[in-house]
Amino acid sequence: MEKIKHYRTAYAITITIFAISVAACAELRLPPADSGCSNICTPNPNSQTIIGCDDRVPKPESVNSTKEEPWRFIGSFDGGNNCSGTLIADKFVLTAAHCMVNQGSQLLGFALAQEAENVQQRPFGTHGVRRVFIPSQFQSNSSEQSAAYDYALAELQEPFEGAIPASWGHVPWDILRTKPVFTAGYPGTQPDGGFLGRPWLTGGQNYPLSQSFRWLDDGKAGLLYTYLDGTGGQSGSPVFSFLTPSEHDGQGIIRKVTGVLIGSPVPACMQDQMWVVRLTPGAVEHIKNAIDPGTIDFWWQIINIPTSPNSGPGQAWP
Repeated sequence: MEKIKHYRTAYAITITIFAISVAACAELRLPPADSGCSNICTPNPNSQTIIGCDDRVPKPESVNSTKEEPWRFIGSFDGGNNCSGTLIADKFVLTAAHCMVNQGSQLLGFALAQEAENVQQRPFGTHGVRRVFIPSQFQSNSSEQSAAYDYALAELQEPFEGAIPASWGHVPWDILRTKPVFTAGYPGTQPDGGFLGRPWLTGGQNYPLSQSFRWLDDGKAGLLYTYLDGTGGQSGSPVFSFLTPSEHDGQGIIRKVTGVLIGSPVPACMQDQMWVVRLTPGAVEHIKNAIDPGTIDFWWQIINIPTSPNSGPGQAWP
């Protein structure tokens, strides 16, 4: 089956090169578009959603994960799950609801800018999670309508000192549809068979123009199809694009997180779809309410986590 993924418009290439040249980012190291590969689609527990050839590349060893994007604002959970997440406020991590819904009484920690499974490669250490926020409407991610609510927020015990959160929020579809899209996270099995705990990057194609569920429930939720690649462990990873100064409130080209990678069922994968929860205006409002200690928002189901300790760089957790 010939994949739409393997064709890029001249506009997408121009925007990508321009953004990369200004941001000097790791996306420069992505391989060119491939062809001739069949999709790899397997269900949980070791899910794989690889659309065409596997385009993922690891963070270069020469890159300092505490200083360069996207590595400095992504991390991996320890404890009840091994999903990925994005630091979006001083002590709040955006991730996928299906990673958290069965957390229950288990301890849970988050390692920011992790470079390997070894604790020596956790420059900020590991911080315990205090509680998680899950949309009350979320049931499962087996259908598009339900998967549109597959996002969650984890509140940490304490902020990561010196960490810089991601730029995140809603971006109108008229802008987003023209942008190559990327994701970076922590696969549960390393694509090259190497040691665990390394983050990987993938992306570079635009969103498909046909999107059935990009706006649901009066803008409270949304779902987007992409050609991104991912396996178990990368659920909860940030999905981001580059915005020019005219497309955001600020200066320069920025890397803005606009969604959450959640995977997709096998039938959707076979149709060249990796699902992403979109940060709609409604979702952004509810996330901001959860971050604000003075706001009560009944949108959320809140799960209190047993006291999960913090550990410093080079220290074991828990």
